[in-house]
Amino acid sequence: MLVRRIVTWLLVLLILSIAFITHLSSFATFAGLLTAGLAVAMQSVLVSVVGYFILIGKYGLRVGDRVQVGGVTGEVIDLGLIRMHLLELTSQEPLGPTGRVVAFANSIVFQSSGGLFRQIPGVNFTWRELTLSLPAGSDYLALKDRLLAAVTAIVAEYRGEIVAQAETIKQTSSLPSPTDVAPQVQLQFSPAGVEAKVRYPVPRNRTAEVDERVSQKLHQLLTAGAQA
Repeated sequence: MLVRRIVTWLLVLLILSIAFITHLSSFATFAGLLTAGLAVAMQSVLVSVVGYFILIGKYGLRVGDRVQVGGVTGEVIDLGLIRMHLLELTSQEPLGPTGRVVAFANSIVFQSSGGLFRQIPGVNFTWRELTLSLPAGSDYLALKDRLLAAVTAIVAEYRGEIVAQAETIKQTSSLPSPTDVAPQVQLQFSPAGVEAKVRYPVPRNRTAEVDERVSQKLHQLLTAGAQA
């Protein structure tokens, strides 16, 4: 039985070999057409596979990273060979899960319209901006100094943490000078009067809390300035 099985398979292989050898040109044409068809049919899959290796590069994505893809902000919960899944977060502060999981093909890295944003590893702060209308007839320069002092006092509680993260940005991007993370207040004219643009850094996990404190403090100062 063993000898018969071996002889049978040898005969089958011999017949197939003779058939392919006699029709080698036809087989090569067929194989070429089949390969081209598969490449066209699986174009999106192949691009997604290439995108996966780009996503896991030096500054690539890791599970747990917070990213923004187009208009969707979420936390990476799975990064597969073909697509990644994000736990969607609310678009407004404070950030929290919406209860939905969003899937994106890895080919998003080749789409200029999509846009993939991720913070530098080790950096977890962002800049916030407020525009305030100053009371007419007040001492704008003095009011600007009070606004700056109030915001600086609030930011001072976590300034050391942000300065350390700013140094990480400097080392990553080779900036010629340390990144300035101090709050800023700029006066500007508008049709409604004089406005103050306030910018300040804030940890991403405390954005809502700090925004509320800054808003309350600045409102008190503006109210006092209007009464004065």
